[in-house]
Amino acid sequence: MATFEHNFFYLCPHCKGHLRLANEIVFLTKTNTGLSGLVLLNPKIGDYNVIVDPKLQYAPGEHVNFICPICYENLDAKERGANLAHVIRVDREGKESQVYFSKIVGEKCTYKVEDGKVESYGDDANNYKDLF
Repeated sequence: MATFEHNFFYLCPHCKGHLRLANEIVFLTKTNTGLSGLVLLNPKIGDYNVIVDPKLQYAPGEHVNFICPICYENLDAKERGANLAHVIRVDREGKESQVYFSKIVGEKCTYKVEDGKVESYGDDANNYKDLF
């Protein structure tokens, strides 16, 4: 039987392409130093397990750009500052919520905005709470 989180899928806010493959959300990433590769995030909000190619070796505190692997658009949440990325979360009934997450390696903060309400997750959630 599927878990609750399997009832959701994630979309690129630019091309509306599906970013979820099996049990992971797939992103292309690139650092300011030019290091790039694929990163897989857990689709459960507040679960910060990440699968990264071991050759990437991102350093704690490093700024990582998240890019749609379909349309190659940057997923920056420009309206929320320089350190957050943005995707769309959709349930099976078609209800959308906006999900914002930190682009800083090791920083654990995610925000879900739905119907004007903001839910925050992670040990570092207070870092950007004032942007919502």
